Parts: sequence; structure tokens; C-alpha cells
Amino acid sequence: MVGLDDLQARRLAEELGLTVIGTLGILLRAKQAGLLPTVRPLIHALIAQGFHLAPDLYQTVLDLAGE
Repeated sequence: MVGLDDLQARRLAEELGLTVIGTLGILLRAKQAGLLPTVRPLIHALIAQGFHLAPDLYQTVLDLAGE
């Protein structure tokens, strides 16, 4: 498995047969594993640093996280 958010890197990894997971997926998995109590503040911190996130994806991630 490889964590990537850059589109070209994700495409190449997929062509190589690697499982790709992005930043939000990593946060969700960490919460599901009990390593994080919440993902919302981390997502807000990412957005404050220029992380681009569509509003519908933001809500989906929060829903999946149970937040």
C-alpha cells in the first residue's frame, strides 16, 4: 500500500498494481484503529495549510468517521 495525493503519482502507482490511499483515507483508518479520537480538527488543519477538499467529500469523510 502507498499513500499518495498527487494525481500523477496515484495513476502511476495504480498502473503498477499498488493499492493507493490518500491523506483522508489514512486519517479514517487511523480513527478506525483507535489511533485518533477525531479527524475533524486534523482536516481543518490541512485545509488551513492549503489542502483542497470538495465540500461533499469533506462531509462524506466526517460521516464515515462518525463525526
